[in-house]
Amino acid sequence: MNKPVSKKCPCGGGKYAKCCEPFHTGTKLPRTPEELMRSRYSAYARGLTEYVRSSWHPSTLPEGLTLEDNPEWLQLQIIATGSHGNRGYVHFKAYFQVDDDIGVMEEQSHFVREQGRWYYLEGEVVDA
Repeated sequence: MNKPVSKKCPCGGGKYAKCCEPFHTGTKLPRTPEELMRSRYSAYARGLTEYVRSSWHPSTLPEGLTLEDNPEWLQLQIIATGSHGNRGYVHFKAYFQVDDDIGVMEEQSHFVREQGRWYYLEGEVVDA
């Protein structure tokens, strides 16, 4: 089930129509690990399960992935990002709300590029 739509992009990159929407609709492909990370965060925030699945590398995609227990995502903070050849990473914090509690997930995500397309490979949660 998709969440209510806002003109502002959940990733914080400006207007959704010019930021992550072209990735979600398939009219553009993310050019960097950071663009993919931002588009994945926005997909989680908007409940776009199919985009999350399609952006995940098939070798590490969890079977039966759904966003049914997805919290309300509040803010994305990129800490560091980089790439070398066909490998990349993004270190980020994602703030979320469940009921009356605010939480933060900090992760170092790893990405791989195959045939010109970036995929999320895996992530390491950073303990606070």
